[in-house]
Amino acid sequence: MEKAETIDTAMPEEMIKRQPDTDYGELVKIEYGSHLTTKLRRAQVLLPPEYGKEKEYPVVYLLHGVGGDEKEWFFGHPQEIIGNLIKAGEIPEIIAVFPNERVREDDRRNPPDVFSLQHFQAFDRFLIDLEQNLMPFMKCRFQVREGREHTAIAGFSMGGREALFIGFQRPELFGYIGAFSPAFGLFPYTNNGVTEEGLIPEDKFKISQEYPTFVMIMTGKHDDVIYREPERYHRALVKNKMPHLYYEIPGGHDFEVWDNGLYHFLKKIFFLFSKNPAY
Repeated sequence: MEKAETIDTAMPEEMIKRQPDTDYGELVKIEYGSHLTTKLRRAQVLLPPEYGKEKEYPVVYLLHGVGGDEKEWFFGHPQEIIGNLIKAGEIPEIIAVFPNERVREDDRRNPPDVFSLQHFQAFDRFLIDLEQNLMPFMKCRFQVREGREHTAIAGFSMGGREALFIGFQRPELFGYIGAFSPAFGLFPYTNNGVTEEGLIPEDKFKISQEYPTFVMIMTGKHDDVIYREPERYHRALVKNKMPHLYYEIPGGHDFEVWDNGLYHFLKKIFFLFSKNPAY
């Protein structure tokens, strides 16, 4: 697929509202050990309605923005979107994990050095923390269905950058990658006083056909934070003949855009999941 797939980008308004007859699952706070820091790392886990030990669940890791933490996604409506999609039968029951991907001793939200190279590098280290610490913890603590075909990663802004970085670097772990208004950093850039050499060469921005992967990038048409960087990623994927979905909607750098991205990402990946007899 040399061109990006297209979809209807509308999202029903009721998807972000709580309905009286709908169970929105249980949000659990967790702490896990990491060899990369001396302190316990934090995350939140959204368990599906009627979560039980008798079955295993696909898992989605949802990453926050540069100034956020494991709570930031909830300035939007992930719990409502997931719960309403499950209730409507459009996705199966899933486990959603909201980590703090700032891997350093000072992992608080909005630190003084929020727009600095060293701060961005703390996010890049989350690849190691996720693979070696959080994912094994989730396997031991919760009923997670293993395998890349049951595992997704997505995020907004800096979390979108990291979802792409992690997903493209570890395709054996993730079968589905979503980036909503992904930030600068995959390719060389200078912005806001910071210069980075890039995490992935543009001509290497693809995944081997050995690992069929669903990739989705979306953004707001009027984003004045990351500007046209998502389109830059899209154009590189087109040039590299990497199958993917790309779309833009009216909006800026905010949760109206990212709620829309999450809604469509979940629907698309779980349509693919639904082809698996396990669901």
